[in-house]
Amino acid sequence: MPKTNFSTEKEYFSVNSDGLNENSLSELSSDEASEIMGGFTIRNDSGSTRRFFIFGAFLDPEVQLLQPGETGDYDGEYILYNSSRTSFSPTLSSRINPDDALRFERQGNKIAIGPGFAFSLANGPA
Repeated sequence: MPKTNFSTEKEYFSVNSDGLNENSLSELSSDEASEIMGGFTIRNDSGSTRRFFIFGAFLDPEVQLLQPGETGDYDGEYILYNSSRTSFSPTLSSRINPDDALRFERQGNKIAIGPGFAFSLANGPA
């Protein structure tokens, strides 16, 4: 067990790791780290397959594919997507915060990223 030292006079904190078992220490996998860091969720309510790119300050652009009615969890801060059903109109989302819930939605001939969706514990995303 690590030994901990506190001092109210000197205001310092130290941990002695002499008692730690080295086998109990390991690096987190990217999946484990992403669960700690969070990420946003997006649902495809547009009625057609959505192909888009996710990227951020520390994440290179990565292409994603989301079928109608599917929901996906992603890391990143921005989505680059085609906002037109009839032509190519690349659109960059506003900055996305971790733990946001968003959805692709159809508005006439346009595809937009709309506000989140409600979760039902019994049925998953509503």
